[in-house]
Amino acid sequence: MNTAVVLFGSLALLVVINIPIAISLGLSSAITMLYIGMPVTAIPSILQATVQKFSLLTIPLFVLAGIVMDKGGISKRLINLANSIIGSIPGGLGYVSVLTSMFFAAISGSGTATVAAIGTIMIPSMIRQGYDAAYTSALSAISGSLGTVIPPSITFLIYGMITGESISDLFLSGIIPGIIFGACLCVSVFWESRKYGWRGDDARPSLKDFMVFFREALWGLMSPVIVLGGIYSGIFTPTEAAAVAVIYSFIVGILIYKEIDFKKFVEALSETAITTGIILLIIMNAGVFAWLLTQQGIAAQLTEMALAFTSNKYVMLFVINIIFLIAGCVMDNTSALYILVPIIMPIAHALGINMVHLGTVIVLNLSIGQVTPPVGPNLYVAADIGRVKFENICKRMVPLLIMSLVALFIVSYVPWLSLALIR
Repeated sequence: MNTAVVLFGSLALLVVINIPIAISLGLSSAITMLYIGMPVTAIPSILQATVQKFSLLTIPLFVLAGIVMDKGGISKRLINLANSIIGSIPGGLGYVSVLTSMFFAAISGSGTATVAAIGTIMIPSMIRQGYDAAYTSALSAISGSLGTVIPPSITFLIYGMITGESISDLFLSGIIPGIIFGACLCVSVFWESRKYGWRGDDARPSLKDFMVFFREALWGLMSPVIVLGGIYSGIFTPTEAAAVAVIYSFIVGILIYKEIDFKKFVEALSETAITTGIILLIIMNAGVFAWLLTQQGIAAQLTEMALAFTSNKYVMLFVINIIFLIAGCVMDNTSALYILVPIIMPIAHALGINMVHLGTVIVLNLSIGQVTPPVGPNLYVAADIGRVKFENICKRMVPLLIMSLVALFIVSYVPWLSLALIR
């Protein structure tokens, strides 16, 4: 058990003194290896083995597809379509923000990317209509978290790589919970709109306007249909589907919407390289950390302790929720998955918890973590767009977080919601 204390203790110390989590994972692993007398020269081979997987190509490809679709003008077309459907009802722009985020989530696969793409348009529009700036920013931040839940999701991809579960099944498992998450956010919008008297858009679009907006947004809406339809029908593997998504997004952005020029093309490649580099750096160092957990039997020891605490899977699900909600407050999704899933996985197997359902619960927890300080990346993006103080957006986040926890509770204890679409 001393090895576990050194491993987790050194990681905690490094994080507390503000060393980036990716570096902290590698350094704590090296410190532990020195403590147990294991040569640190083994680290390079572990790093190489961690990233030498064909399936990891899926990550940069889906990232690139999402960035290209955003720069290609799909976000504003989705907003126009959603606004033509529900923008005129009381609180309409709030519902539009949630619905559009759900649409874009099925394209980008990233929570932060969804906030940036949709929030840049929706937050100023809602403020001009009289909506509270802090609440508007908070709503955009948490709506962006749907990009983590609704497929294709990069977080689901990484969970599948760690556990060996089917990526297709994991994608399917996120559809209904993602809709429930969005519906719960709409409940908050409903109550806030009644409380503050936020009206809908005065100009009600005609059927002709709706058809125009639908036709313009159709190419973007077809992206998740082609990608996910190809995966579930067996035409593509997830990696092949990601490559198809990139090709399709370039065709739409360059030839159809004609908004991708050479400058935006270079920007898309640059942003993809930076995002992918960050993710892979975390995966490499977390791979060494996870290897140590298994090699030193730490995961097995922690499993025994957990089963001694409770053998009730519903109690354990509650504990897992608490663990991942806390983890989401202090670390990014990739780090949380690589650190905690190898520990949680044997416990879940021992208690008969379905691993696909568990993945959905974990991903939903981490999506909420994207809007909980001190990390909460979506909060910073939305606060910057809305030009509101960080403490103000945190205060207005409270009712939205409550509804998110309601969605989490429902999904956690009704496994059918995650498994219903899986054959």
